[in-house]
Amino acid sequence: MSSSKFYCSMKITKHQFLASNPIIHSDKILILGTIHPHDVNSFKLPFFYGNRNSLWNIFRDVFPEELAPDFTINDIKKLLSKRNIALSDTILECHRLNDSALDKDLIPIQLNMDLIDQIKDSSINQIYCTSGFGKNNAFRLFYESILGLKINKEIKQAKSAILPYDLFGRTIRVSLLPSPSGAANIALSQSSGYRLSKYCHSSSKRPVYDYKVNLYREIFGSL
Repeated sequence: MSSSKFYCSMKITKHQFLASNPIIHSDKILILGTIHPHDVNSFKLPFFYGNRNSLWNIFRDVFPEELAPDFTINDIKKLLSKRNIALSDTILECHRLNDSALDKDLIPIQLNMDLIDQIKDSSINQIYCTSGFGKNNAFRLFYESILGLKINKEIKQAKSAILPYDLFGRTIRVSLLPSPSGAANIALSQSSGYRLSKYCHSSSKRPVYDYKVNLYREIFGSL
């Protein structure tokens, strides 16, 4: 099969939420992913991370007074606005090798190059990427494919980097955020941070999830 026929046989996912949810001037924190799963019609909420509400379930446990168990998109947007948090993704359009939502099964067609101007026109000083340094992960796509920088050994070890000042005219740090996906809990359970935490030997039925909620609370709770 020719490469053109191969690509034509694959699903094409076009981002459904970026145009209606741009980064705005007052935003200070950016949560940055790749792209949502293909079938948005099956989402629990037609919004970022709405397929399983993975991120919003964590935020509900971090901010129980602001997100009730039956939260809506409006509730989420109010929380994000109050805490000056923006959401965006690195991919506008992609091929998918199969029905998987995994980054490794994506083939980007068009990247979200508008991120550069949107970040420049915002107050963002911290970016959290929900996936790391693999070929189609959010951190790599943003840092290398969109900004044209190079990830080195030190950045991988620190899971963080400070962007060159002249890119945006201010200091911005890019860091890796523990993925909200439940599938990422296996890797998180093997991390040194988890093994050294109080959650490792907890009597909780969801110790890894509780550990992740605590990490998010440390990151976002003081905003």
